[in-house]
Amino acid sequence: MLELLFLLLPIAAAYGWYMGQRSAKKDQEGISNKLSRDYVTGVNFLLSNQTDKAVDLFLDMLQKQEAENEIESRSQFEAELTLGNLFRSRGEVDRALRIHQALDRSPDYSFEQKLLAKQQLARDFMTIGFFDRAENLYILLVDEPEFAENALQQLLLIYQKTKEWKKAVNIAEKLAKIHPKDNNIELAQCYCEYIQSMNTESAVEKRHILQKALQVSSTCVRASMLLADLDIAEKSYQQAIKVLENVLYQNPDYIGEALPTLKYCYKELNQLDNFELFLIRAGQVAKNDGVDLALAKLIEEKDGKSAAQANLYQRLTKNPSTLIFHRFIQYQIDDAEEGRGKESLILLHKMVGERIRQSAVYRCSNCGYQLHKLLWNCPSCRHWETIKPLSAQEHH
Repeated sequence: MLELLFLLLPIAAAYGWYMGQRSAKKDQEGISNKLSRDYVTGVNFLLSNQTDKAVDLFLDMLQKQEAENEIESRSQFEAELTLGNLFRSRGEVDRALRIHQALDRSPDYSFEQKLLAKQQLARDFMTIGFFDRAENLYILLVDEPEFAENALQQLLLIYQKTKEWKKAVNIAEKLAKIHPKDNNIELAQCYCEYIQSMNTESAVEKRHILQKALQVSSTCVRASMLLADLDIAEKSYQQAIKVLENVLYQNPDYIGEALPTLKYCYKELNQLDNFELFLIRAGQVAKNDGVDLALAKLIEEKDGKSAAQANLYQRLTKNPSTLIFHRFIQYQIDDAEEGRGKESLILLHKMVGERIRQSAVYRCSNCGYQLHKLLWNCPSCRHWETIKPLSAQEHH
């Protein structure tokens, strides 16, 4: 709603002039008062969240202004620009396009005014998914100092949507020069996306880009995991272990994602005892179901189910968890004698398992969007690196 209020500022300016002219005419005092009341009514609609009514009223007011030719050139431009924005806000993008295109083509307006028209025209194209047309306009606006930063931000959004990651990296680097950040998550993730879209098999080039990702965002777990994949491809298992174990300190919420690869590396080196030591240490640093379940599985393989069951019981008493409880019930079933007791445990295990299958595994910490697999960019709010395992969030 704040955006809509700002859109209405030009209307207020135009209407202020309009009302001043009108109020000077004694025979028009009744109309003037009516229009003034209309403007106040429209603002009240906005403040009470009746956006549709407000938009309808303001559109009617602006159309009256246009019909009576009562607005000076500058105010008319602002009013028409706002009229187009209002049409876009209510989904009538075709009408917004016609208005903004007319403003851009008109010989009556200045170069600066036409830049504003181009900016809104680009937004119209973005709204309906005509990214190529929006891109062309934003590329023109990048060369204009007052419009450059917004144009770069919109270009970055376009290239992310169209998965043109080399272009996205280029734009993100330019934005980083305008506003340097200690932890530039978006640029790091663009580097990672670019790596995964590359056709080249050059490990050297990929490694260089991933190092750049870690330089701009030291917490980028994804870059570490991709680096570990390169190490594994070269059978440098010890180096991969070093990189993956560091995930525990980069961002402990994601340590569960690194465990399968980490276990593979330790197994290749015949060092599963060291993997167990790491899991014990990780359990002290991060409250993560993946760590607890991986440790239980390792204990089961090494010392048997009874030892694993005892370990999980200790975990349950400290940090109750549906996933750990589900595994614990399975151990109980394996030990139970045939009869009603075992049948009840099997039923309980089935019910808990069904609940787990129906529940989301990951959730966006920014908007709350839930899903069953890890994505690095939230499909809902488009934020990077905000989707995390639910189990990790629940333990915070």
